[in-house]
Amino acid sequence: MPTPFHSRRRRAKLFLRQIAIEFCGGLLRLASKPFVLREETTVVIAPHQDDESLGCGGLIARKRNEGLPVHVIFITDGSASHPGHSRVTPPELARLRRAEAMRATAALGVERGNVHFLDEPDGTLNTISPERREALVARLTALVANIVPREIFLPCHPDGSSEHDATFGFVIDAIRRTPVRPDIWQYPVWSWWNPLLMLRRWAHSKDCRRLPLEDYRQGKLQAIDSYQTQVLPLAPDTAPSLPLALIEVFREDTEFFFRYDLPPDAP
Repeated sequence: MPTPFHSRRRRAKLFLRQIAIEFCGGLLRLASKPFVLREETTVVIAPHQDDESLGCGGLIARKRNEGLPVHVIFITDGSASHPGHSRVTPPELARLRRAEAMRATAALGVERGNVHFLDEPDGTLNTISPERREALVARLTALVANIVPREIFLPCHPDGSSEHDATFGFVIDAIRRTPVRPDIWQYPVWSWWNPLLMLRRWAHSKDCRRLPLEDYRQGKLQAIDSYQTQVLPLAPDTAPSLPLALIEVFREDTEFFFRYDLPPDAP
């Protein structure tokens, strides 16, 4: 059982983390340029069911409101968010999160046929075998070649998550295998929880953009709240899978994106 000293220490660390998050948010607002919506097809890559709503929910809602095509590709089955849970097994959790993802993307206006589940086992992307990696990249390549997006959004690299970082590599490899050369934008998720990563991304980015949610904030909030397994405790747990302070970051009124340019030697 935590001692009063350890409880105070945790509260102090959380307070300092929140101050650092607010500092990063203020810095990005000052240093970023407005994001200009393009009337083109967009693909949002989500390693897990919730990343798309947290990082890009406002963007998706705004594009769909204007009738612009948006595809969402989920890489994993989301089954590892509650390891060792006493009541919900990983297969059950995967089914729950797929249903939540369909509700969330519907709240954002994404057509059912534009939601793609690749169902890779959650928690294994950073140790994926060469054979399975090749199969996954081939599936992503086929999707990108078929959709022909003008913009792709994927989590920052690094983002403080091995699954997110691995996903970045898969997607870049897939893009290289196609003649499609979309604009690539990185969106932060766990980077917010480690402000040093956020500052690093900002310092190394040549193009940081901000997108006000405006009237689309409510749609994003509805999408986030669709993920009850993540934003609420899953009984008998007493705390949600996602830290409450992190969830609050994504309830703010602005999203941020960082452009990524493929190296010049890319085919």
